[in-house]
Amino acid sequence: MSLLIVGADNVRTIENEVARLAPAILDAPTEHWTGRKAGDSRKVIPSRTHLVVVVCARVNHELLRHVRRQAEKVDVPLIYCRHSALEMREKLEDFIGRQPAGMWQ
Repeated sequence: MSLLIVGADNVRTIENEVARLAPAILDAPTEHWTGRKAGDSRKVIPSRTHLVVVVCARVNHELLRHVRRQAEKVDVPLIYCRHSALEMREKLEDFIGRQPAGMWQ
């Protein structure tokens, strides 16, 4: 399993929270798209990705739509958050809590 982070400047905080709540997602290296490069809106979500975290404050609308469409097409869950680590933590806890027991452990 792998994690894709879109739009964050510092991915370490997000990786730490995912490692704490769902360590199985970090079996493979984390992919990071800054959202500041023109080519980011043409990238393809890697096939090994099982969760996408989008930090909305750092990406444009075109990239948001591109990531959402791709994630829907390959049935990968998305978590949207602003630039707040606390908000991201709460949304991640809520998402993990709604999954079948042990799925992300």
